[in-house]
Amino acid sequence: MKKSICLMAAVLFMAAGQVFGAPWTNFTDGGTYNINYLANNWVRLDYQTPGMQTTVNMLDGGSIGFYLATYQNSQANIYGGYVYNLAANDSSKVTMSGGSVGDSLYAHDSSQVTISGGSVAHGLSADNSSQVTMSGGSVELLYANDSSHVNWSGGIIAFDSYPIMLDGQAILTIIGSDFAINGNPFGYGEITSILGGGYSGESLRTLTGTLANGDIINNQFQIGDYASITLVPEPATLLLLGLGAVIARSKR
Repeated sequence: MKKSICLMAAVLFMAAGQVFGAPWTNFTDGGTYNINYLANNWVRLDYQTPGMQTTVNMLDGGSIGFYLATYQNSQANIYGGYVYNLAANDSSKVTMSGGSVGDSLYAHDSSQVTISGGSVAHGLSADNSSQVTMSGGSVELLYANDSSHVNWSGGIIAFDSYPIMLDGQAILTIIGSDFAINGNPFGYGEITSILGGGYSGESLRTLTGTLANGDIINNQFQIGDYASITLVPEPATLLLLGLGAVIARSKR
């Protein structure tokens, strides 16, 4: 329900901008642009101009008060500053190592999003075979759907507010150690839906553990349809497991 409202608001917001003639700034020439100023409008990269591979860098002091939208293999690098909403489309790339997104970050259409720092004040939504890698930073809400894949090894997701929600054939891979579900040690492997329907009909479960970078997990989650969470040992634990197996074989 929360995700549906969030996406509906985004669609209506962008449609309103087109209907009422909101000012768009279009970067479509394959160049690199640094935004360290107030851009109180809508910014699009390579909209309807495939193959240009335009890049925008958000820097300290920069601000986009409405939307930053990437298309057609373009790239946005968020090093600092502020973006109200950020949408990655059409196999474009977004990297975020600082700064903040005031509302939501949307990953669509086989786009790639990498988050190592900064904050997303509301939701991260991944769908249409998009790829998200998160090793730091913070996101309040995560929704993944439509064969999207999220890799999580560090940072905070769904902090104190909302469960992680997975639907369709989405996969959330979590790299860490000491995992438990509802207080019961789980080890490693796949977690799937209980009832096999949509995520909203699932009971809330709680996953705890430690991520690869040392951040603590304490998140409720709901998994629907054919989606799954895959728990993977972080490298140090994987090495110890491997050494243990070698020692066991040697003793035999």
